[in-house]
Amino acid sequence: MSDLVRTLRLFLNLRDQGSFSVVARQQRLSHTTVARAIDELEERFGVRLFHRSTRRLRLTHDGERLAEHALRILEDVAAAEADLAGVVAAQGLVRLGVTTALGLHYASKLVRLREAHPGLTIELMVADWREMAGNEALDLWLRVGDEPGGKRLGDVPRMLVAAPSYLAPRGAPEAAGDLAAHDCLTYGYAARPGGWPIDGATVRPRAWLRANSSEAVHRAALSGLGIALLPHLQVAEDLAAGRLVPVLPQAVIPAIPITLMTAAPADRLPIRVKVVADFLADYFPDARERA
Repeated sequence: MSDLVRTLRLFLNLRDQGSFSVVARQQRLSHTTVARAIDELEERFGVRLFHRSTRRLRLTHDGERLAEHALRILEDVAAAEADLAGVVAAQGLVRLGVTTALGLHYASKLVRLREAHPGLTIELMVADWREMAGNEALDLWLRVGDEPGGKRLGDVPRMLVAAPSYLAPRGAPEAAGDLAAHDCLTYGYAARPGGWPIDGATVRPRAWLRANSSEAVHRAALSGLGIALLPHLQVAEDLAAGRLVPVLPQAVIPAIPITLMTAAPADRLPIRVKVVADFLADYFPDARERA
């Protein structure tokens, strides 16, 4: 097994470098030793792994398939070594899809992930549209709602807000029905954003602005363009500074459930992905941050 692991590492290195001579020099091996190791690997699996030319090596289709398996095998070996040594060493790229509000929240916490796992690289895809989540290229993504096969992280409270400059000439609404007389700013997770759930009923606001980005709506609200329904974590600093004020503060508005989805079953996640999944759970905004 140890010989196979070493050979698979050599195979992946050769894939990346595209040259027997370069790999032999890097590994302080002879050209013949590297070539023999690949020949033995091809014989073991009964396939041709490289298109060989005088200029550069290229993987065959079977070579690409083996490379995918090799990466998973080496990640599992690294995870076993780390687990038995009591160390979690995560390295490599993790692609993560998040909503705008949560993306901004987690971006402010990433320094902690960076300090703990400097070998990680994070690719963050921030989008509010539901259809953007679950992209095949993603390792992890957060979805609004309860989703089968996912892990419920928690709920994100929402509230109605507006800038004092908007409310001053118009007055604040006193009941949900008064919203019909106000300019409202809406966004949603589907092609046709739904109404606002307030006090057990669905209110259809008069949408002066509709956007597929909560941050666009947030900035429009700061500019005094109307009333918006936004995640509390996105407006908390503005409320504290007085740039926004609560609207209908006693209204009952359901929180947004957030589910963590993964491209692979939880017990088959590469260590680099598991580390980021744990980070998302550990730093999900909780009641202390909302207080």
